[in-house]
Amino acid sequence: MRAFLAVPGDPDWAAAVWVLRDDLRKSLPAASWTRPESWHLTLRFLGEIGEEQAKRFAAEIASAASAVSAVALPAGGPVVFPPRGRPRTLGVGFEEAAVEAALGAVARAGERAAREIGCQPQTRPFRAHVTLARLREPWPAAAVAQAVGAVASWRIPPFSVRGVVLYRSRLDPAGAVHTPLQEWPAAVEARA
Repeated sequence: MRAFLAVPGDPDWAAAVWVLRDDLRKSLPAASWTRPESWHLTLRFLGEIGEEQAKRFAAEIASAASAVSAVALPAGGPVVFPPRGRPRTLGVGFEEAAVEAALGAVARAGERAAREIGCQPQTRPFRAHVTLARLREPWPAAAVAQAVGAVASWRIPPFSVRGVVLYRSRLDPAGAVHTPLQEWPAAVEARA
């Protein structure tokens, strides 16, 4: 199975950003635009793993995943991957300090656990983001600049972290279908 560890989507965030995504889709070159129901923050992509590996991975990260608190991550502006060369992904990033405070421990636990079950080490630094589009064909530099400017100027709300989920991902002609394998709800801090 294809699997990944992620923070599930925030429906309120998705409703607000859907308008931006739709405006971008109408005004920019062709791309594979993602659907709001698939928006999430990937902490660690595992690739193809077996059922036993998924169980071991879940057991290894359970402590860190259970310690994640319910927080709101402030948007950090547009992201384009890779940062150099032909852009392939357009998305919205989040403030790095807030991401580290909220999700750094579980992301590091996910990396350790992935290696323990035989996954290759991540070669790219972790950058929390929601993918809006995958650019299958090269875009002109002016189109990339237009997209980056539009995302930068949009008032993007904070993204609510409500938990961590280990997902199975099945590729379908209509888009990826994500099925939870294991869920860890975020801890809600008591108010004084």
